Amino acid sequence: MSKNKQPEHQSFPGLKKNIAHSKFEENIESFNLRGYFIAENIFSEKEVKFFKQKMKLLWTKQVDKYGEKLLKKIGDYGVLRAMMEEDRTFLDLIIDERIFQFVRFILGDSAILHLQNGIILFPSISHNQARYHKDFPKNFIPSKTLSINTFILIDDFNQENGGTWVLPGSHKYTELPSDQFIKQNEIQINAKSGSVLIFDSMLWHKGGWNKTKKERAGINQQYTKPFIKQQLDYPVILKDKVEKESKIAQTLGIWTIPPKSVDEYRVTDPKLRTYRGGQG
Repeated sequence: MSKNKQPEHQSFPGLKKNIAHSKFEENIESFNLRGYFIAENIFSEKEVKFFKQKMKLLWTKQVDKYGEKLLKKIGDYGVLRAMMEEDRTFLDLIIDERIFQFVRFILGDSAILHLQNGIILFPSISHNQARYHKDFPKNFIPSKTLSINTFILIDDFNQENGGTWVLPGSHKYTELPSDQFIKQNEIQINAKSGSVLIFDSMLWHKGGWNKTKKERAGINQQYTKPFIKQQLDYPVILKDKVEKESKIAQTLGIWTIPPKSVDEYRVTDPKLRTYRGGQG
């Protein structure tokens, strides 16, 4: 490099500059500044095909149990809840290191699962996620991230099949921007099957409109700091399906259950409490 070459940015006393030494660090920088990033090629074609087959079977079971009429009435049509209760495949997916490495870095190793939902976007059918929303709606901005979403793309996401729309940087503001600002700055996710869209749960986003003749599927796994209530009572739902001393038990919230009585609190060893130390 020439000694006379000018620096590529202004320099002044106290200036700090981010340095990204790896793709992982690039992704984290994007998460902090834009509120999201896309981790590409996380799952293989074989894996996502397997996930989709499993999701179809579970969806049939849930429709048989609850009925299309009720699911559409309550805005749950196309949403598969607590898949891990029915199939071990989705239980293992919760702490899959390819995803959890990002969860751990952003929220800490004591993060717990807030929800796991399979999402099936059917052709030309209105859905509950088609309007801008936050998955962790609060009227304040925390100094540290409290919740993130890891959205696994089972199918390609694009303009035709209703790829998710995001509003970059909107996780840093409490107010919803004007319609004009949204139209000028919104971005529709265009990514390949097997990628994972990871975003701050306070980011404004919405599902797209599926204009194709095929379903578009994804799996949404949201994680939070361990002191935040879960969408469903996973410690009860899965208490007999996991080993209590395992990592998956901790991530399911089994280590953050408030004692149900003074007797449960006043145990001989704090390690015996249902809400363990170090869990936030």
